[in-house]
Amino acid sequence: MNFIKKYCLALIITTSAHGVSAAQDLVYGIDIKNAAQEYLDYHGASNEVVISENRAFFPCKQKISIEPKRVGNFNTLKASCDDPASWTVAVRTKTTYKINTQKESFNNEVQAPLIVFANRNIPKGHVIQSSDLALRPLQRGNALGAYGDIERVVGHKSKRNISRDTILKSRHIKVVNAVNKSDTILIVSASSGLQISTYGEALSDGKIGDMILVRNMSSNKKFKAVVTAEKKVSPVTNIN
Repeated sequence: MNFIKKYCLALIITTSAHGVSAAQDLVYGIDIKNAAQEYLDYHGASNEVVISENRAFFPCKQKISIEPKRVGNFNTLKASCDDPASWTVAVRTKTTYKINTQKESFNNEVQAPLIVFANRNIPKGHVIQSSDLALRPLQRGNALGAYGDIERVVGHKSKRNISRDTILKSRHIKVVNAVNKSDTILIVSASSGLQISTYGEALSDGKIGDMILVRNMSSNKKFKAVVTAEKKVSPVTNIN
């Protein structure tokens, strides 16, 4: 009997350690930002990386690979990892625009504010993607209520038809979460070609790519998961 108790205790400790390790191995937006900024600095580009620093990505045991999405163009970079699972994410950058003033005997450099514009015509009710948007310096117009980060707009719906080159403001956007607190969600875990699905409850709101807390309805256990689609998540640790 003592042997069985010791075996069960060892199994619990091993499982718990695995869950903690998996959470610690997560890649966050700040990790990708640092890798991308290092790449830009090495190539002498003045661009600044635009990504949510708290956004969670799947683990990567190797160094994150950074390369331009288009050769010779640093406006959009690709961050990728091939181990333990192959994943790629597009990372936008913003160019530092400078305006020279001549109010003094030497030139002062003033950085123009960069804000989010519509890159194309966006119909009402459209779920906004990064390709619909562009970061540009404000040349004229009122920036009150405007967005300075593309990540804050992506995934939400347009309240009305938005014309190309329009400054995106809060009145244009309807905030939409892929998962809302208390939603019944599908938890999908895939490992070694085996996919396991079960139902759970969302314990917090989240957009696609966000990490939220969920509860497995079968085991009643709580754990962290990444939102992958509407009402669908993928666990960071074991879902059993």
